This record gives sequence, structure tokens and C-alpha cells, in this order.
Amino acid sequence: MSKKNFFALLLFTACIVWAIANTAEAGKPYCGDGNCNSNKGETELTCPQDCAGGSVCGDNTCAADETCSSCEKDCGSCPPPTCNNDGVCNAGEDCYGCPDCIIVQGGTCEACFKGCDGECNPKKEGPDCADCAPSLCCGLDTCNEALCGVGCGTSPGPDPECGNEIKELGEDCDDGGESVNCDADCTVAICGDGTLNMTAGEECDDGNINSGDGCDENCINEALSVAPLNQFNIGDSIGEGEAADGTIGEAHHDKVWSTGYDINDIVFSMNERFEDEDPVYYNENSVTMDAKYNKAISGAMMSDFVYQANNVVAEASAMGDAGMITILLGNNDVCELSLDSMTDPELFASQYRAGLDVLAASPYTKYAEIHVSSIPDIYWLWVAKKDSSGCRLVWWFGSVCQALLQNPGDDCESVESRDDPDSDYPGDGPNCKRRKDFHRSIRDDYNTKLKDVLENEYIDTGKLPNAYYVDIFDVKFTSSEVNNGDCFHPSTAGHKLLADEEWCRSLWSIGDPLCTP
Repeated sequence: MSKKNFFALLLFTACIVWAIANTAEAGKPYCGDGNCNSNKGETELTCPQDCAGGSVCGDNTCAADETCSSCEKDCGSCPPPTCNNDGVCNAGEDCYGCPDCIIVQGGTCEACFKGCDGECNPKKEGPDCADCAPSLCCGLDTCNEALCGVGCGTSPGPDPECGNEIKELGEDCDDGGESVNCDADCTVAICGDGTLNMTAGEECDDGNINSGDGCDENCINEALSVAPLNQFNIGDSIGEGEAADGTIGEAHHDKVWSTGYDINDIVFSMNERFEDEDPVYYNENSVTMDAKYNKAISGAMMSDFVYQANNVVAEASAMGDAGMITILLGNNDVCELSLDSMTDPELFASQYRAGLDVLAASPYTKYAEIHVSSIPDIYWLWVAKKDSSGCRLVWWFGSVCQALLQNPGDDCESVESRDDPDSDYPGDGPNCKRRKDFHRSIRDDYNTKLKDVLENEYIDTGKLPNAYYVDIFDVKFTSSEVNNGDCFHPSTAGHKLLADEEWCRSLWSIGDPLCTP
């Protein structure tokens, strides 16, 4: 090759190498190539001609064109799935972030294998997992076909049909009807469950296994005693026998009409009558037992009913049962400074319900004979003592029951008017009218609540099936039946009157010759 041709070839080769090099360099990212190359360190600051106005994932700035899905580094983690609380487990919702899914699936998320993924794993997840609603799996940790049937682990079918001789989900048993081991409602036959199963040998089933209530612990009928097992007392100062002997403020539990125990006084209390009827079965009240049986508190109002009811429940549970509970409350709700300050009747009723609910909720008191007394007609104690100057002075100084006793002088039109508190007479003075309004309010606003709430909401519904109401509002106290100390509470004779009337108006008096009119 000539020297001329050699230099020509060398020049040509150099051009080719230069062109290739330039082409390779042109393929590398560089500032000015129109691309913001963040992996080469280009940013809006280092290469504004390529990166100006754009977004860079990882620059700790969530730009407008970045989202939690496209750039978690800048925009953070996405929030949990939305939940519209419509009761439906919608797409995008799960039991961790939405109560809708817990409601639909049942159970909890924490009990699930591999989290709440919406798929029931019968070998790992039990009925407490939200993936495996109780209708899909049963048993503690496994889908047990022996318990759930061949459909275990699949969507539930129609509701079980009790009586088809197929044990289905929700049934304890199904023998096609009543059998030795299965009640007619497809529950296991157990004495005390409240379902009579004569095939299983039950003669009765009153919902408990207590003897002495007509149905014994083996669900066999038993002869009823003419007395309850025991008797508790709920009340106020009357229930404490306050001032029964005339000593102001002094309690006399031994003389109380219900649980009194002094066999030497004139009061033939309900406690003493039960002891006479069945001294073997009945657990009588006495000076040593009184703290357990008499829960009355001087000054108590209907708002205190819950407290006393809880005390009775506690004692009854320790003893094993409550046979009977006498209740006389409300006197202090009406004996206020004025008619306007008397307890609101609706509040009175709600407080009454609260106390009854306590008794209804306990198995030790639910089936007790619950004797609810009306509020007595306190109007007649004014009539009995209004002519006593000493009593008028006590009423004035003691500010006792001013709704009734304020300005105790008689300004009724006549004796006929005074003895007829149900009617207004043209010549009645303002004090006479106030006292008559007091009398009618007890009858219409308070005793009506005591009767209607008990009968309609507790007896008829079976909440307190053995409760009953005794109306003594027509009983009139005479002067000797109101003590001469505070001239307000029943005397010993007054408790005798209450004991006689409360007894003879109750179911216990049937056949008692002492109660024959």
C-alpha cells in the first residue's frame, strides 16, 4: 500500500471511531437531553432545563402528579379502605378498617389465621374469626362436620327446622319432638330450663331447681306450703316502725306490720302469721335475724328502691332464695313542703321500674311473692289529729309533710266536706282545697303508677310472675292509730291496722276466718 493510501485509510478509520464514540456518548443520559434523570442526580436545582416543573419520587415532596400509590416515599402510605357504614361489606372494605365487615362476617379479626383475608381456613380458623362466621364453621379450631353437617365451611342454607329429626346448626338436638333427652324446642332436656318435658319424667318445670315453690329440684310437683320460705321488707320510716310508741325518731322493728316479731304486742304481723301457719318451713324474722330481713330505711324515697332491692338480692343469694318481699314506699315522695315539690310522677315511675328490674334480674328474687302496697291515704292522719293543739304545734315546728299539714286548722265548708276529700265544696277554704288535692294526687298520680307498672310491665310479661298489688288507700287512720309523739307515723295500733288490712287483702288470707267481712 502506498504511503498516500495508508494515510487515507488511517484518516477514514479515525472518523469512524469518532462517529461511534459520539453516538455512544449521545445515548448516555445528560443534562440537557430533555429527561430529568434523578438516578444520575439530576434535580430541579442541578438541571433546571430538564427537571423544572416536574416531580421526582424520593425528593420528600408529594407533587401534584404523585399519589400514595405511585410514590409512597413522598406521599406516605395510603389510608385504610373506605367504610360507608352501610352494614354491607363492600369491595375495598375489610374487618380491620370497617365495622360493616365485622357485622356481616361475625367474630373478630384478631382470631384469624394470616389476618382477616375474607377466606375461611377451616383447619386454622374457628368461629371467632371474622373470615369464618359462626354459620360457616363451628368447633374451636376446626370445621367439624360431625357437629355442623356436610355443609360445614360453606355458605349457610335455610334456617334450621326444629322437629325434622335432623340436627342442624343452632340446635342442641332434634328427635322429631319431645324425647327423654331433647325438649320440643330442640334444646337439651334439663330440669329447671323452664320447658316442661313429660317424656323426660318432668311433672313441672318452673325455670329453677328450688324446692318449696310447688316444683322441686327434680321437677316433681310438691305440696305448697301455706307460707313462703322467708320474708324481706323494703320501705321507709313506716317500715322501721318509727315512733310506734310515741318516741320521736325511734325505730321499733319489732312492731312493723310486715316483719314485726314481738309476740306480746297487739300487732299480728305477716311474719307472725306465717310462723303460725308453717313453723317448720317458714324462716321467721326475729331480733337476731332482723338485720337480714328488714331493709327499710327511715326517710327513704322511691329513688332508694334500687339500693334496698340490691340489699335484698344479696341476702337472698346468701340464703339461697327469697320467699316473699313486702314493699311500701312513696310516702316521702308525696310528703313534701308543697304540692309542687312532690316527686314528679314520671320520675317516680322510672325509679320504681329500676327497683323492680333489680328484683326481676336476680334468680333469687324473680320468683318471690312480691307484695307491693299502695301509699296509704295520709289525709286521714290530719283528720285524726287536727284537733290536738300539741300535734298542731309539732307539725308547725317540725315542718312535717307541709303539703298536707301546713296551716292545719280546718277550713273545709263543713264536716261533710272534710270527710269527703274526693269532692270540692263551694265553701272550702284554700287549705282544705290543698289537702284534698294532696289526697287525690296520691290516688291518681302515684298509686296508679304503682299498680299499672307492676301489673302491665312485670306480672303480665312474666318478669315478676308472683308479684301482686294491694290497695289500702281506703283505710282510714283514727286518732289512736297515729302516735302522739310526732303525730304522723302509725302507732302500735296503727301497725296492727296495717297488718290486718295488708294481710286480708292479699292472696295469703284466702280461707282465713279473721278476714271474713
